[in-house]
Amino acid sequence: MSDQNTPPGPQFPGQGGAQYPPQYQAPNAPYEQVQMGGGWQPEAPKPKRGKLIPIVAALAMVLVVAGGGIFAYGKLNGGKQPDTVLPGTAIGYLRVDLNPSAGQKLAALRFLMKFPSAKDKLKLTGDKDDLRQKIFEAIKADDDDLKDVDYAKDVEPWLGDRIGLAALPPADAKKKEPSLVFAVQVKDEKAAAKAMEKGPKEADDPVYAFTDGYMVVAETKPELDSAIATAKTSPLADNTQYKADLEKLGEPGFATLWADFAGLTKVVGEMGPAKVNPIGNGSMAAALRFDAQYVELKGFVRADQEIVAKASDASELVTKLPDTTAAAISVSGVDSSIDTVWKNLEKTGEIGEIVQGFAEQTGLKLPDDLKALLGKNLSLVVDKDASAGPKIAARLETDPAKAEPVIAKLTTLLRQQSPVQVPIETAKDGDTLVVSTDKEYAAKILENGNLGNSESFKLALPDVSGATGIAYVDFDGLNGALEAMGEKSNADVQALRSAGMVARNTGNFEGEFTLRVVAK
Repeated sequence: MSDQNTPPGPQFPGQGGAQYPPQYQAPNAPYEQVQMGGGWQPEAPKPKRGKLIPIVAALAMVLVVAGGGIFAYGKLNGGKQPDTVLPGTAIGYLRVDLNPSAGQKLAALRFLMKFPSAKDKLKLTGDKDDLRQKIFEAIKADDDDLKDVDYAKDVEPWLGDRIGLAALPPADAKKKEPSLVFAVQVKDEKAAAKAMEKGPKEADDPVYAFTDGYMVVAETKPELDSAIATAKTSPLADNTQYKADLEKLGEPGFATLWADFAGLTKVVGEMGPAKVNPIGNGSMAAALRFDAQYVELKGFVRADQEIVAKASDASELVTKLPDTTAAAISVSGVDSSIDTVWKNLEKTGEIGEIVQGFAEQTGLKLPDDLKALLGKNLSLVVDKDASAGPKIAARLETDPAKAEPVIAKLTTLLRQQSPVQVPIETAKDGDTLVVSTDKEYAAKILENGNLGNSESFKLALPDVSGATGIAYVDFDGLNGALEAMGEKSNADVQALRSAGMVARNTGNFEGEFTLRVVAK
């Protein structure tokens, strides 16, 4: 865990909280604030943004692309986490830690080196690369507004180890979108302020201020004022639910994601055509971690109601699929999950009308026909062999006598609406019904296979016990199927071996999930 004590940085004249040079002081403000200069989006008439935005984007790319494989042989400062300077009213939070363990940094860098475009674009050479500089230089090469920004002189001297992004409820009653506030750790406030002032200024540039070792950035002054004032007395780090979730999550890895479902759903509902909350009140936390061969996102969900079925048959479904499977999704307890979701949908007028309109158009009785079709357990499968056209199948554990009339209705609708006549073939045995685009493949899916013994499967999904839902992709198989249909994947996709996702119901209205992507 990082040291929580930060050495005092340079001090400047000013009052309260963070200190600034006189030219940056905001009169009658509890902290100092400046407008950021410079534009990073040259296309007119889009509003221009300050130089901080590409720099923040560079750090975000470290999360997505490199996961923090930075300074594999160096030491970075400790200090407070971003959640100490962001408001406890946050409904979503993303933290990127650029100073994880040396082993994790090295693993991330080696994982990234497996992808040709990343290696070429970032000009990677080996384990000692400074990815912060590599990523910044790549962004700079494509952005004329950064041509005068030198990483060694203008960025490296002040850029710290961590970045946080909080999504907050709209600050203005007239605004539907959430407010976004960044917190970037800084080592030298004066150097950071100087870098931010490079380039021309625009009236609508975001604003920023320094506080407790961080530069906090918001779109408008009221949003910045509110965020910093709230964080002073009630930071996210003291949010009861957030603290409990992070404690349960354990090792935070390179990045941490956290979300408050009630807050997010309210905002999304205000933005969209209908207010819907299919998962009730609850939260989610996840951590991104690396191995030299794979990247993994692992987390959990808490709710105030059952969000997924308690059934745990997905492992039996997916492991017995054919070993020629290129991609598959298996879900257990489908019928009970439909009941749970449907009850929530019925509470929303707009969604209910849409569903009713679809039922009238198709002649389906919902949700009964949907439950009869999908049954208790469901697997969707794509085969590697596409030489005679794609082989796709759905294996349904249901009552064929009830499901077949629904299939007939949907088949008729498909042939009426689609210009392409897709072949529909079926095979059945007892309480299992297979619907496929190929008759022989339907019979093959009906039999027991040994996908679970595949090495690529085991690397992507090392533990599928007790799973409610499982997804799997064999990239070599998928690439082969695409090539048979005249499509070709790029070199980066060809560098991937497999991917898997598993979800479980762990009881007490909680669930856990793991997503792993494996490289060759």
